Amino acid sequence: MARPTKAAEEKRSETARFRLTVAERAFLRAQADAAGLTETEFLRRRALGLPVRAASQRSDPALVSELNRIGVNVNQLARATHRGSDFTRYWREVGAKLESVLAHVVARDGA
Repeated sequence: MARPTKAAEEKRSETARFRLTVAERAFLRAQADAAGLTETEFLRRRALGLPVRAASQRSDPALVSELNRIGVNVNQLARATHRGSDFTRYWREVGAKLESVLAHVVARDGA
């Protein structure tokens, strides 16, 4: 299934170009990496006055593992659903577990 077409006002069709020194580019890359963003997204957010937060350097291995398990379940359920199986009950269970894990992340990070 293809991604839905964006409305004309949502498409990013304009470009902005500017030149940097080698040192400025290295600084930009370092700042984008520290924020966990691509250079383009970092620049877009800074230029538009949107928040740029430092990426968390600590990953909770248990949380990563739990999110991975949820992702595997979602893929398995999606595959079965596309084959015609009815797994509505399991979708609700996976959704509830995902909400629980995300609540834990928000509480931990104070976001």
